[in-house]
Amino acid sequence: MSKTYCLLKIFDKYNLIVHYVYKFSEQLLSCQGKKLKLSTKCRYGARAIFEIAKGSRNVPVKRKTIADNQGIPNSYLKNILISLKNAGIIKAIRGSNGGYVLGHPAFEITFLDIVKALEGDLNLVECLVDSSYCNRVNICSTRDIWKKMTQAHEEVLKSITVEELITKGGSSEDLNYYI
Repeated sequence: MSKTYCLLKIFDKYNLIVHYVYKFSEQLLSCQGKKLKLSTKCRYGARAIFEIAKGSRNVPVKRKTIADNQGIPNSYLKNILISLKNAGIIKAIRGSNGGYVLGHPAFEITFLDIVKALEGDLNLVECLVDSSYCNRVNICSTRDIWKKMTQAHEEVLKSITVEELITKGGSSEDLNYYI
């Protein structure tokens, strides 16, 4: 199974990464109300990056083009692009021929970069970031599981670049999931 296939399943069906990595059930992911699930903002962001990257690096892609080609509401896309621009993943070019270009070569941008820009912290439970959050940190029998799952999630996303998705047969249709 290729990394690209794995990534597409993550973005299309939200929490399948858990099945690929640990084969845990969805109930195991429920810890303090947080689930390993990527938001619509994140999935749309990945599709927007794909749309920008599939063209020439020097030719800006207009927001309306991204929205139309990827089926993303234009007003929602505006906020996503601002987050991606603030993270340095994309650059905005002003003017009548302006639009968006990648901020770095596609081989340098990982899906971990995109997810962190749009989702923020990827830790499954708060105690991994702030040990004062829970008084059971030192005796918790499941904390190591949550830590390993978070690390696995990050490793998969870090191992896949935007360039890899495009060069291994990716198309805009690959990032859409239809039922």
